[in-house]
Parts: sequence; structure tokens; C-alpha cells
Amino acid sequence: MRKTILIVDDDSGVRIALREIFETLGHNSIGYENGEDAVSHISSADMLITDFNMPPGMNGAELAKMAKCERPDLPVIIMTGTRADVPSGHLANAVIEKPFDVELLEKVITDFL
Repeated sequence: MRKTILIVDDDSGVRIALREIFETLGHNSIGYENGEDAVSHISSADMLITDFNMPPGMNGAELAKMAKCERPDLPVIIMTGTRADVPSGHLANAVIEKPFDVELLEKVITDFL
């Protein structure tokens, strides 16, 4: 069953790469450059994958919190260059370090969907 995954990352190359991975897995994906643009689409998503550090504006942990307030059951994955940057109180289901291993990402996506 095709799912819709929201991708939020300020790096267009990462968004394109993730869209290709998700398409290969049989899912739809929609990419956004920042959390502010993605917020209004949370209700239609089956999963949210977001970069942690996206200046300016909200970071991935803040976006995860907003998403979980609206949809507590929504799987949320935060990607980051340094895991230590992500605050311990984040509400994401998983944190993946970049550069990420594609097989690990595919496993995490499959486990949560």
C-alpha cells in the first residue's frame, strides 16, 4: 500500500535523493524546504522525515513536536549531521545521522509504516 511521506530538508539534493528512495520502496513523497511550509500538510501524511538543522526558522525537533501535537500516531524521523545536536526531549520516533546508510533508512521506514 502506497504511503505519503513528507520530506523536510533545506538541501534540495537530500530531498531529491530521499524521494527516489521512497519511490523505489513504492511510496509517494512530497518535499519541503522548511518546516513552516510542511506544517499544513501534516494531516495528509503517513510519515514525516525531517532534517534537524534548517536555518532560519523551526528546527526538526520543533517540527516533530508540532506534528505529534496534531497527529500523535504519526511516525517522525529526524535526520542530523550530529546526533548530539538533537535535544533529548525530542518527540521523534527515530534519529538518523547523515550521511545515512540507505539500507538502514529503508529498514526504519519499513518498520514504522
